[in-house]
Amino acid sequence: MDNSKDFWNQQAEKFSAGVGAVNFDPVGDELAPWLLEKLIGDNEVVCDMGCGNGHTLLYLASKKKKSIFYGVDFAENMIKVANETKEKEGRSNAHFFVCDVKSKAVPGLFDFRFDKIITKRLLINLKGESKYEAIKDVHAMLKDNGTYIMMECFLEPLQRINDIRGKLGLDEIKVKEFNEYLSSDFLERVKDLFRLEKIIDHESLYYFISRVFNASLSNGNPDYHAPINKLAVELVKMGITPMSGYSPEVTALLKKW
Repeated sequence: MDNSKDFWNQQAEKFSAGVGAVNFDPVGDELAPWLLEKLIGDNEVVCDMGCGNGHTLLYLASKKKKSIFYGVDFAENMIKVANETKEKEGRSNAHFFVCDVKSKAVPGLFDFRFDKIITKRLLINLKGESKYEAIKDVHAMLKDNGTYIMMECFLEPLQRINDIRGKLGLDEIKVKEFNEYLSSDFLERVKDLFRLEKIIDHESLYYFISRVFNASLSNGNPDYHAPINKLAVELVKMGITPMSGYSPEVTALLKKW
């Protein structure tokens, strides 16, 4: 079994429908659904590729009841949990399927095209050329002029944070072995498929406060649930974003040519 697939199946068993199954930082994870709710309209058909346990997609389904949501993930346990939660919450506008984007089966899974497709830390779980192959699948699954919401992690902002952490005597934040972050030139690679409309840096304030201030004040052993982290999330939600370039995860809005 793929080591990363084994890991995510174990995460589903351990955390079930909890956010801990899909994100090691449950407080920071509040910002992605908050942003996506603003980006998804009514009466749209949306797919989340790499949906995990459906935590984000089910939230969106509860807020956008006139839209239809589809989630796919390669970890069987994640989809099992997503379907169980869907039934428990009565989200009839959410649907989940087991599918590995590396298998090239995703485009043929549906007989229609989507208004919007989300990847939230999906590409970083793919290595090398398989990233671009997944992007081509996204392109094939979108309607003409459809929108790809790419919420992925980049190396350059992480290096900026690590440079500051090093000056404060804090350990380097390392990319997990089953991840491969994108470099800033990756968006240039996909220009043959998509037009870049906008980049949204929605986490820099939070990431800087949590990975620098909180880490330093706690002598390198921060609690994700610390009040300073929660305050940072609230500030972002209030529209206070005085910095950029310090969060590995950014959102790119890409329009299909």
